[in-house]
Amino acid sequence: MVKQSPPEVVRMIAALTDHRDVDLLETSLLKTVADMFAPDWAAIFHATADDAPEFAIALRNGETSHTPFPESFSHLVSADGVTAFPIMSHSRKVIGYLLVRRDPALSIDEQAMMTSLFRVYDNYLAVLKDSQIDRLTGLLNRHTFDEQLDRALGLIRCAYQDGKRGQQNRKVDEGKGSFFLGEIDIDHFKNINDKFGHLYGDEVLIILARILQSTFRKTDLIYRFGGEEFVVIVYVDDRNDADMTFERLRRSIENHAFPQVSKVTVSIGVTEIRDTSIPVELLGHADQSLYYAKTHGRNQVCFYESLVASNEIVVHSAANDVTLFTAVEG
Repeated sequence: MVKQSPPEVVRMIAALTDHRDVDLLETSLLKTVADMFAPDWAAIFHATADDAPEFAIALRNGETSHTPFPESFSHLVSADGVTAFPIMSHSRKVIGYLLVRRDPALSIDEQAMMTSLFRVYDNYLAVLKDSQIDRLTGLLNRHTFDEQLDRALGLIRCAYQDGKRGQQNRKVDEGKGSFFLGEIDIDHFKNINDKFGHLYGDEVLIILARILQSTFRKTDLIYRFGGEEFVVIVYVDDRNDADMTFERLRRSIENHAFPQVSKVTVSIGVTEIRDTSIPVELLGHADQSLYYAKTHGRNQVCFYESLVASNEIVVHSAANDVTLFTAVEG
């Protein structure tokens, strides 16, 4: 197994926002281009919000590869024999580029043929992307979370195991980073809908989604889990960093002036993702800490591991190895 550094693992997990069928579609596009035009190479780059387009996949010598080019995108796109085609979203926004290099370069007729092919590709890509997104907030949806969690845990588990070197439960790369899962729930959201109406309730969800996106990095995974609940998978330096990150989110929401509603608060339950974590247990830990936060005053961040250590949550092991939890009433 090839050992991955923490930044590489973070990048791989962030890439889970690309649906696996999109990966197959990109591979299929490159192979179609190879069959039609026999290029020296072809590559797909994804557009980013603030950086140069990011390499995604290439086809060289008839084989696809995720190994980036040593040259920058700007260098490649201006090289002799390279033709660039924008990849468009359903809203006609540029979301990537296909670069095709051949000597001689593609003719006008061949470029027109590629443009026609892209009409089909763009439409199918839009359908696949749309299936991942919550339409109200623009965040990843619950269905995408369910599909991606196992894959994310697999990548994280490999990173932890690579970093162990014979030690149990060792952090990624000797303690230089950890992954956490947080559940965020809007306090008294039903009261907001009942008092101000669902239109303002929806606006709260949209604004909160924007605050989430501005608080976390683009490499973090943010989902609308359902209703007024959101889930985030983050990579941070350590537990203190996680505490500061989620506390900063809580304060940002509390201090934001929401239209008509004015003040909104959230309760947050957080748990660390370990190499032994499994989906049902991980979600159970986060949900239990969220429940504790909701039943002990709301508008706070609670970590599962801290609650267990302080006996605020008692862990019971049943005979059938199912773990049960009890919140200790304060």
